[in-house]
Amino acid sequence: MASKLDHNTTLRVELNPRIGTVDLYNTATGDGWYGLQFFLRCGAREYRPRLLKSARHQKGKTTWQVELAPGLRVYFAAMTSPAGSGIWLCPRLVNRSDRTFQFTSYGMATASGAIGPQLHHTSLPVFAHSENLRYEDLPVSRQTFPFIRPLPEQGRWFGRQGIGPIPAMVLGRRDHNRWLVEGSASQDRATASWHLSLPTQSDRMVDYCSEYMWNGQSQEALAAGQTMDLESCLYQIINGEPDQLYESYTTELSAIHGRRFAGTTSRLAHEPVYCTWNYGIYTNITEDVCIKRIKIAGQLQNGGIFQLDHGYQPPHAPHASWGYLDAYYPDATHTWDTARFPGGPRRIVKESQRHGLTPAIWWTPRLDIGGPIATDHPDWIAINRHGRPIEHVGDLHPDYSVPAVRDFIQRTIRTIIHDWGFAGIKLDFFSWAFDAPDLAYRYGGTSVQWRRWLLGLIRRELGPRGYFLYCISCPLGNPFLALDGCDSFRAGTDIDRGHWATHVANCSWFLASFPACGRRTWFTDMDSFMGSPEFPANERRFRCAMGYLTSGMMDFSGPIEQLDQAALRDYRRLCQRCDQGGKVLVPDREAFYGRPLPAILMRPHAADSRTRRRFGVQATIGLFNWDTHPRAMSVALDTWCRKGFRLRVQDFWTSRPVRVDNGLLTANLLPRHHLLVDIM
Repeated sequence: MASKLDHNTTLRVELNPRIGTVDLYNTATGDGWYGLQFFLRCGAREYRPRLLKSARHQKGKTTWQVELAPGLRVYFAAMTSPAGSGIWLCPRLVNRSDRTFQFTSYGMATASGAIGPQLHHTSLPVFAHSENLRYEDLPVSRQTFPFIRPLPEQGRWFGRQGIGPIPAMVLGRRDHNRWLVEGSASQDRATASWHLSLPTQSDRMVDYCSEYMWNGQSQEALAAGQTMDLESCLYQIINGEPDQLYESYTTELSAIHGRRFAGTTSRLAHEPVYCTWNYGIYTNITEDVCIKRIKIAGQLQNGGIFQLDHGYQPPHAPHASWGYLDAYYPDATHTWDTARFPGGPRRIVKESQRHGLTPAIWWTPRLDIGGPIATDHPDWIAINRHGRPIEHVGDLHPDYSVPAVRDFIQRTIRTIIHDWGFAGIKLDFFSWAFDAPDLAYRYGGTSVQWRRWLLGLIRRELGPRGYFLYCISCPLGNPFLALDGCDSFRAGTDIDRGHWATHVANCSWFLASFPACGRRTWFTDMDSFMGSPEFPANERRFRCAMGYLTSGMMDFSGPIEQLDQAALRDYRRLCQRCDQGGKVLVPDREAFYGRPLPAILMRPHAADSRTRRRFGVQATIGLFNWDTHPRAMSVALDTWCRKGFRLRVQDFWTSRPVRVDNGLLTANLLPRHHLLVDIM
């Protein structure tokens, strides 16, 4: 006997009371999740539903409860998601027994171990997860691809690299544009992960399990009489090209969480950033050099942000360590290298403001292994379950559950913002304090909770208009970082000195961010562009064009006082067109199935956008030749022109007309060259 419910979506919810499972599927196509069954792991023991206790449907909502053990139940509420594109599933764990349950994880897996979308098709089953673009097992980190790939033959676990990946799993077929999307709708205590492998039976698509786990605590305790809301999730079936995989998912998150996402009010929509770090500069900065670059950035950017990166702290001092939180201990009086920065922080702040720029600063809470904090307060150092310090490529990290640690960090942040006057922070070299899989916080809590505390503290002190960049590890699109307060996240590896090979590696990481970026949630940061005066102009413009078309944060760097007039004109041009956070389309379908370097990118400009109103541009399109040999490339433009209207196309950089034949834009591109055009 089954209980059925049709929502105002393409999905039906169907319950099986005998084994306590639920099916979520499209009645027309049969695509969906079948036999989903809740599980709760308590050490080596796993609890599954013993029976369905009750189910009812009322006003578009289905609720049911299953018993896992005597007195231990899970209550489910399934309803049409707020934006109407899927099912929003909210579970609650209730302990009515007289004992405490210690559990290590929970989730949904099919009772038979399998899930079956589009079973009547014979094309290759594939999946997409943002982790497919990066392998990371610190200190090893490298690019991987393709983004959409065949199912693994052996079982693999996705989403365990930390808090960074987009918490969504996508399943589909190689030659079909219908996708199953399961994604987190909340991330309050635990993060989602997925187990995937080829099926054990021929009539199944994939052996599948989604599991929510904690970093920083091996188990959660549910005492007698206690109730706990578990993480909610979204189930969607979407039809569309690969560049639309996360479109409905992020729309639903925006409907659920609204303007709590930092990107919805971020100044990065219209304000570019100059950073002092990349293209060979690194820590080789002085006050005089910074003021020279502040003046140039102020003239070219017409506002925006000046971000002082790592290098202002003294390399050697009794109470400071180069690039560590130790520089602020026991107080901030020895933080700055007064030989290179005689005016200290207030001079940088004053000069930035004098030239119309908002001052921002690089800051890290990492700790020196031999530093004064580790020496004076070993009880402040994050440890693993064996009591040994958590190390991250030679660094230590604070244990955020320790009250004295939180007090010290709060004093430090207030010094930077309120005493010195910086209105922005780039947060760097901190994530291993939350990503390390064997963390053991001394006073309890999970990595998600303590990360939210740190990000929330910085956002509160900065205020809603402050600039807040999340760096290392590259988050690969996790929207909940923006919910916790970050305007922008680093989406790719360091650009470093910016040579072509590094640029290619950098761009290989953020294909997953294209379908999901926007002012609704957060801004991607591909790391800096513009570059070094030694770069060929075609390579410099190539990277700048990619940076503009990501629609993410506009991030400049390099010794700009050494750039020629052509490069400075490009810098000014990009700043004039800073209107970030809109949609990005990737018509190059093969970029999702092979090397993740799109040959075609499009930015449609909304009718109410600044670009459309000021410049009359409907869309900006880029053609890119990543190869080592010339390529002839073309793209049809009829999408951007109503029938009967004559297209007017001009070069983005020069405003010169570009020829279009029968609605087809064609370019013969040399290696490492591009064509960037505006559709007027």
